[in-house]
Amino acid sequence: MVNILNNNEKLTPYIFYSRFLKDIAANIKGSEELQLKLVENGDDFIFDSNYSIEPITIPLLLSLVEQLCKFYKSPIRLALYNNTATKKILNFLYKSDFFYVAGANKIPSFPYGRNILQFDEHYLGDFIKKTPRPEHKVRCYSLDDNNLRNELAKFDNDDYKRDFLISRYIYVVREHFQELLFDNENTLENKDLYIEILSELITNGVLHSKSNTFALMFVNKYATKFSISDNGIGFTESLKSKQQDFLYQPLELKNEIDKLNTLRINDKILENFNFIIETLFYSSLKDRKGLFDLMLSVVLKSNGYFRLHSENSQIIISSRMSSDLLILNALRDKLFNIHRQILINGGQDEHKEVMLSLKSEIKANFIQLYLNICNKYNDDFRYSSMRFFNVKFRGVHIEVEIPNN
Repeated sequence: MVNILNNNEKLTPYIFYSRFLKDIAANIKGSEELQLKLVENGDDFIFDSNYSIEPITIPLLLSLVEQLCKFYKSPIRLALYNNTATKKILNFLYKSDFFYVAGANKIPSFPYGRNILQFDEHYLGDFIKKTPRPEHKVRCYSLDDNNLRNELAKFDNDDYKRDFLISRYIYVVREHFQELLFDNENTLENKDLYIEILSELITNGVLHSKSNTFALMFVNKYATKFSISDNGIGFTESLKSKQQDFLYQPLELKNEIDKLNTLRINDKILENFNFIIETLFYSSLKDRKGLFDLMLSVVLKSNGYFRLHSENSQIIISSRMSSDLLILNALRDKLFNIHRQILINGGQDEHKEVMLSLKSEIKANFIQLYLNICNKYNDDFRYSSMRFFNVKFRGVHIEVEIPNN
């Protein structure tokens, strides 16, 4: 059995990537069944045990369990314990809808169960009275819900499918997260931007990654945090399928930074990181707000943290990189304003020369940003914006932390 929660260890995203994924990988043995244990000590040492989880780790956990469920072609068994040491964590997971989303629930008044975990529901009761905020729930977005898959089949164009989904999700996102966005001065000032971007990211997750997308937003007295996770095709396959247009040539930035050879890292692992950089570059050229704009808003406008993980690699963006980001932000604003002008007035051809010039500047500054990140990694990898892990985690995983003023 693999412990999800170890005694006296808070399951944060970092612990998830560095410890929990390693434990899972070590216990996957072909066709032999993998089993999970919610807490390390079970019913032993109940007065000496303490378990906790960072709420934004929950989407990562669900995404991984869904991936394991697909691998084993059956729900993953989860051993639960209801005792003095586990009541608090059980209460939080239950009231955040973790068990409804992961289990086999079919009751319409509760979140639809994805049937990825198998557990004894008799352990879910006799909880402490503390009730979390009703908005602090994990959400699952899927094309299998609300007849979306059949609705999308009516469109023969990907842009129409995207527009249809975004029009649906922008109302859903507002319903799920707007109250939490009101509680932080930074997110309140930019609430419409965050709703627009979250709708875009969820649409990307369910439409292009070809998987379910899990999300959770959590607010405490220090910060607003949210996490979005899917176990879909990831950046590599997604970028390879992009079509060339006048502004973007697939993998153009990645092909250039691949040649820089600035790090003594396994080529395959470094390639994963370079695909992350390519994805942010691609996002910076689009006529829609997306990943790149989320990163800029979180770091420059809110002095927060932005983490983006794919396969073995992760990038962490913070205010320490503001000088590089401010230049990219100014260029992005100019390009996006031209996109808006074209949307309203048409006349793309007359703007092409300026747009291509801005694109070249953006790419040059991305290369400089990449070199700066690599140099800092070479100087002291512990404080670098790059992280590399021993175990691949399929899909795309985004974590954001926005401090309260």
